[in-house]
Amino acid sequence: MTDKRALCCLVLALCGAAAQADTVALQASRDNTLFEDPAGQISNGAGPAFYAGLTLVDTLRRGLLRFDLSGIPAGSTVTSVSLTLHLSRSISSNTPVQLHRALRDWGEGTSNAGDPGGLGAPATANDATWLYTFFSTQLWSADGGLAGTDFATSPSASAIVNDIAGFCTWGSTVAMVADAQAWLDNPATNFGWFVIGDEANIGTAKRFDSREAPDPTFRPVLTVTFTPPCYANCDASSVAPILTANDFQCFLNQFAAQSPVANCDGSTAAPVLTANDFQCFLNTFAAGCS
Repeated sequence: MTDKRALCCLVLALCGAAAQADTVALQASRDNTLFEDPAGQISNGAGPAFYAGLTLVDTLRRGLLRFDLSGIPAGSTVTSVSLTLHLSRSISSNTPVQLHRALRDWGEGTSNAGDPGGLGAPATANDATWLYTFFSTQLWSADGGLAGTDFATSPSASAIVNDIAGFCTWGSTVAMVADAQAWLDNPATNFGWFVIGDEANIGTAKRFDSREAPDPTFRPVLTVTFTPPCYANCDASSVAPILTANDFQCFLNQFAAQSPVANCDGSTAAPVLTANDFQCFLNTFAAGCS
């Protein structure tokens, strides 16, 4: 009886354990620019910059940006997302730049317009261009991408960008968190964002450093904070406190049913389920999902 009471006291003392958040800074896995071009022959897949907005000669630029979230453990819960870009050239101040979730896949070829690069370069195989998602075999729904079909109509985030070179940050917003969570849960839908600037006023185009920028500190960074999946959250609850005595009872039930889930220590020699699994569960419970 004394041992049982002691064990119950231990479980109750640990009930306040909370899930621990982790943060990662991700480098872009792809980026490109859609240069307004009726022939769809211009791109900048491997160039050191990408562009968004309306140029002085009244032609549009739309950026494309994608990050690979596969390094975040499957089943994690995303809690915060922010994007940091380095503005390297601009002639307009206080200009809104928006992120719109891409709904179609797109490519990054070997085209390189160099520096300054504002006119683009001849597209190469699989480059995204004004007409093509993948040059020159797959088309956007409309020139430059169609809102509601090729990219989400509502922006996931918006930031005011001035004309001074430096770092700019978007988020965290509810929509950015939802985008990242969807990409984590369903990697096949991760097409990144369209980066769309002021397309109503001439001379508002912005140049941002790309993932190929010579200075690695100027490259795009997506900062994601997430809560990893928690083995000790046996009952899969989502309301705080996450870890309670219910999780311990859940584990006992799994153990009694000889469920493989109860093999906390990952042993393979018979008997697979032993007192070591109880200790393993208590250790994970005490760690608070860290």
